[in-house]
Amino acid sequence: MTSAASPSTFTELGLIPELLARLTELEYTQPTPIQAKAIPSILAGSDLIAGANTGSGKTATFALPILQKISQGALKRDTKGNYVSALILVPTRELATQVANNVKSYSAHFNGAIKTVAVFGGVSVNTQMQALRGGADIIVATPGRLLDLISSNAIKLDKVNTLVLDEADRMLSLGFTEELANLLALMPA
Repeated sequence: MTSAASPSTFTELGLIPELLARLTELEYTQPTPIQAKAIPSILAGSDLIAGANTGSGKTATFALPILQKISQGALKRDTKGNYVSALILVPTRELATQVANNVKSYSAHFNGAIKTVAVFGGVSVNTQMQALRGGADIIVATPGRLLDLISSNAIKLDKVNTLVLDEADRMLSLGFTEELANLLALMPA
């Protein structure tokens, strides 16, 4: 039995031209091992649990397929309410900012068509509530602040299609177990 070779280019991963152009601009020359293994599975709609070291390209691994699915209409935001299509939960505000900035960078060739919002504690909730008006395609959030925004009716999770738990082990070690359970209960199965 022979196994298929891992993709050695981003084109072989099945990414669309807008993402490929941005990756070229960012000087991403070839997929990292986690990207080569995970991106095709995510694009195919599979659930995935993956682990990789810091600096291995994990953010691009989940962000690129999410952006592609949104751009192709596979993840569609209901604009008649404060809904979100893809939710990325992170343990800290620093990581929320970093991940959201990366997602926005990867989406540069979509001409602002993909709305990404970062929400986290330690800053004004009012500014974040305003940013969430009309919903968002992607929200990068810390669990506590997201629950605050849900209780204020600033966002609804009942139409989430894609969930990413970035650094899930760290979220659990920081004591977010109850918050995660509460958030999962508000999402579709």
